[in-house]
Amino acid sequence: MKYEFYADVFFLTNFYLDFLAFYAVSEILGKKKRILRFLSGAAISSLIGCILFLSLSHYDIYLLSIHFIVNPVITVFCFFPAEKRSYFHAYLLTYFVLLMLGGSMQWLYGTLTGGRYYEICLLLTGIPVLVFTYIIRRKRESVKIHYDAFVSHKGREVKVCALLDTGNRLVDPYTKEPVHILAEGMREKLGIEMPGRLVPFHSLGKPEGMIEVFTVEKLQVRRSKEDTVISPAVVGLGENVLFQNKSYQMILHGSVANHRE
Repeated sequence: MKYEFYADVFFLTNFYLDFLAFYAVSEILGKKKRILRFLSGAAISSLIGCILFLSLSHYDIYLLSIHFIVNPVITVFCFFPAEKRSYFHAYLLTYFVLLMLGGSMQWLYGTLTGGRYYEICLLLTGIPVLVFTYIIRRKRESVKIHYDAFVSHKGREVKVCALLDTGNRLVDPYTKEPVHILAEGMREKLGIEMPGRLVPFHSLGKPEGMIEVFTVEKLQVRRSKEDTVISPAVVGLGENVLFQNKSYQMILHGSVANHRE
């Protein structure tokens, strides 16, 4: 059996589906949308795939090269910088999304339209991705609230954007006070002296670990109806990568939602 290979169709199909996959995965993982990088990654991946398909004589070698060399490198390129665990998650999720997209495309083209209207079927494949990402975004926004927060310590004050995370239940076992996570880069601005107290945690993107916490003079959270003032307050210094490409520099403890001055 012979097949005709159309390089332009091969490139555009892979480019479109790869871009949709990168976009969907970034939404699932809550990463910042890097549209130009996703477009570049999809184009590079599709171009390399096309070259390898034409140049390699064995299809198995082509598959191994794509799955274990090209795709991992492109995944790192699209989601850099991130934790190593995030790259692995992005790699697996990208494959899952691509399988779903490829299956949808084949169903639309081969079953629903009887092998006709390829371009229309390809475009329609993106609709479930857009709907899916929209639902995730609305769901995420419904449980995440951002506030302006002011952290005061030793005569210094910094203003940060703070995320109210109802899932953050970290408590300082020594003071029994809730722990609010502050970006490590804010330590010098507040004049926080090292070392602090080490507190075990089971979140922050890791299964377990230790975080250094400090007691500051005051934490003021500006809310719509009234400000919440916690004095003193316990803050933990989270690694800067935790706040990489985020719009906030602090993660408030869930108790803030019900806190009254």
